[in-house]
Amino acid sequence: MIMRTEFLKPKRRHVVSAALLGAVLTAGLTAGAVPPETAAAQPVAVTAAAAASTAAGAAAQAQASWPVVKSGQRGVDVATVQLLLTAQGHATAADGIFGSGTAAQVKAFQRARGLTADGVVGPKTWAKLIVTVKSGSRGAAVTALQKQLTDNGYAATADGVFGPATAIAVKAFQKARGLTVDGIVGPNTWAGLANGGGGSGNPGGGAVQLKFDKNQSDPKASSLSVIRGGRVVVTYRAGSGNGVNNKNECVRNQGWLPNGAYTVGSHTKSKNGVIKGYAIQLSDKKCTNGTTRSALFIHSEMTVGGGQGSVEAQRWDEPRDFSSNGCIKLRPDDIKNMFKLLDQIGWPKSLQVVN
Repeated sequence: MIMRTEFLKPKRRHVVSAALLGAVLTAGLTAGAVPPETAAAQPVAVTAAAAASTAAGAAAQAQASWPVVKSGQRGVDVATVQLLLTAQGHATAADGIFGSGTAAQVKAFQRARGLTADGVVGPKTWAKLIVTVKSGSRGAAVTALQKQLTDNGYAATADGVFGPATAIAVKAFQKARGLTVDGIVGPNTWAGLANGGGGSGNPGGGAVQLKFDKNQSDPKASSLSVIRGGRVVVTYRAGSGNGVNNKNECVRNQGWLPNGAYTVGSHTKSKNGVIKGYAIQLSDKKCTNGTTRSALFIHSEMTVGGGQGSVEAQRWDEPRDFSSNGCIKLRPDDIKNMFKLLDQIGWPKSLQVVN
């Protein structure tokens, strides 16, 4: 079956002119003051300066390159789409999984914006979906930005508040990518973020490594990313730590992993111990008070043969199943998918744990 999707048209002069005409017709309107479907009918006085400004904006939209996000995909780009849908009034759970619910919301958004309702987020849908954010902004779009920044290697707490730390991370990203360093996240910065990380599914080339990013507000909703050649290939939801001490790195068998670099050891699909099934061994690590954390793994809740485990409830009933005794814990399907991916692109030698 051939799926109809969006694509960027060649940059012909008449295409840019059409984009410019649309931008000029809407110049001077404040965001949210006039519904999008009626904006073209409003009388607007256009100056030469306004025309030049809108021409630059039209060119930026036309030049931005976007990943295609669609059903079946997982990762930060999917979570970004979900959060931006919520910001645009189409509430969607930001679980990073592009399932039927996300597809339905994408189609509803596309119909509302006069786009082909195919459920595929390509350049045209991205252009309508993104929300320009800057210092002082709050909400789901800022959370999406912060997740993308972290996924691109510019750690930002995903609290939905565009404060000084987020502004610093944005400017650092813009400088590294040759963008205008103004701290304002518009089309080109959004496109750079989505293409730079976000789990596009294109492994590319280069060394493979893992990165575990702690979620300070909910340790059981942290993330584990597979990175190749500096680009995020895929990101999975993960947990670390158990009980009231799960944020204390120095509590053996309870606290989450201390920050820093780990050596990735052996891996197996049939471990038979306290941890069973799929497991990846990690090196020991000393925490800040000198306590050595040992017996560390990336694992799930499984049987020796890789089936659903029975130590906890037989049915995976997240989020409590993401709790662990200090290891990194994934969903059963996710760790199986990760093994399959690493078998294809190469097994990593290191893991980086960050806040």
